[in-house]
Amino acid sequence: MKKKKRVLIIGTAPQYLISEFISQVDRSKTYIHLLVPERDINVYPQEDVSYFSGNFHPFFRPLLKSMITFRPDEVVVVCGMTYDHDNVVNAVLYYTNFKKMNIKIAVRNQLEDLKGSTRPALLKEFLKWAGLAALALLIKVLSPVITIRAGEIFSSRLGHLAMESEIYLCEAELGRHSKCLDLFYFKDNEISNATLARMISQKMHINRKFKYVLDAVRRFNMAGRHEVLLNTRKMAFVRDSECIIQQTDNHFKISQEQEQKGLNGLKELGLSPQHPRVCIFGRDSVYLRGAVPTYNDEDMQKVRNMDIETFTPAVKYLLDKEYNVLRMGSIVKKPLLIDHPNYIDYACSGKRSDFMDIYLGATCRFFVGIQSGLIHIPMIFRIPCLSLNVVRPEIIHFCSPEDLAIFKLMRSKSENRILKISEIIETGISRWRVEEFADSDIELIDNTEDEILEAVKEMQSRVQGTWSSTKEDRELLHKFHSCFNVSKYNSKYVTPISSYFLKKHAHEIL
Repeated sequence: MKKKKRVLIIGTAPQYLISEFISQVDRSKTYIHLLVPERDINVYPQEDVSYFSGNFHPFFRPLLKSMITFRPDEVVVVCGMTYDHDNVVNAVLYYTNFKKMNIKIAVRNQLEDLKGSTRPALLKEFLKWAGLAALALLIKVLSPVITIRAGEIFSSRLGHLAMESEIYLCEAELGRHSKCLDLFYFKDNEISNATLARMISQKMHINRKFKYVLDAVRRFNMAGRHEVLLNTRKMAFVRDSECIIQQTDNHFKISQEQEQKGLNGLKELGLSPQHPRVCIFGRDSVYLRGAVPTYNDEDMQKVRNMDIETFTPAVKYLLDKEYNVLRMGSIVKKPLLIDHPNYIDYACSGKRSDFMDIYLGATCRFFVGIQSGLIHIPMIFRIPCLSLNVVRPEIIHFCSPEDLAIFKLMRSKSENRILKISEIIETGISRWRVEEFADSDIELIDNTEDEILEAVKEMQSRVQGTWSSTKEDRELLHKFHSCFNVSKYNSKYVTPISSYFLKKHAHEIL
């Protein structure tokens, strides 16, 4: 009889994805051992299971024990998102120096062979371990004098790069990081915007070699005191949950030299610098596939997308109001074609640059777009933002009364009806990770042209100081805000929802 294959399943995904993957394993041909987070204790009572807490590296005790005692023929890393497996894979690869084994990745249970990774050299890894031990000892010795801490900035995504850095600087301004020497590096040395990275590096201690400081802290169980957990390491979303940005001044400013460079850039785009500017931004499926071609999670992220053409009436309205309007983005599916001297599809112009991405976001009159990437640039520069097509109502940035928002409606496919806000919150759907929508009963309904147009009209009026809320507007907004409770995601609820949107859908959602 053929020997059964021994498969070590390392779960970094949500529980339901790990359970789904396990259910697909042919037990007649396979022995499995699970290595899952401590949050999953007693979730898999019928399985041979070990638990972990902390960051993976080759000498990570739970992994080392599993490799020695179980001796797998194959390792499968079950991921919920594409970027949550890299440390795990690198740690597992080390053991291929001692035993031949296959390594596979399951992203939302789509199983693929590992691509593009190389096995760490045996001697090199031992020498690295010795060096990190010495570094950890030095950090410990210096602790009575100064607390050295290290952290990583998830810099390959623009929203993370902007918000993680800004929120840390806000916290530092309020005295939360005093008496510490905090050292950072850009994760995997992948930088989504070089201009912003340089601006951040002028405010924080950033060097790629500081990665070794964090490695030492993690490998020798010193993370509690010596690791800086930035915003997105504390929660799954990029957000200013404490509304700390509103409590502090700008930490990044456009210099006179940059201002002149930006004005020249506007002229090159064919736009008059004298006109006020509005930036619009819509996410589509092409960006992530182009930016992250291997193991991208676009299949799970697509619920955040929108059709850029639904902006058309709103853009024409702004042009009639004598604004310059720029369609933002880098890698886009299709152009937004509008024939007007004050409009440009900057994303398709061939003149896009990292610098102009920052300059335009930092100097526009207001910004209109989805809560992704580029919208976080105006946020850190305290520019009013209209967020639209927000996937989860509870994840709206609720901190600023100068902002505005509209969100996607949620329809139950099985019941053929729109879910009320109270249902979305009580069932926890409002906090789902985006991948949980992929195979769910929930259909997300994009904002329509008229909803976007009316929200833009209101935003423009608010920015001009001419907006006046009716009694009905205030009552509906209060009723909407009252659906939410203070939580780790939101410390207060002051950002208004478009009055037109609330009136249109009040009977369905409130």
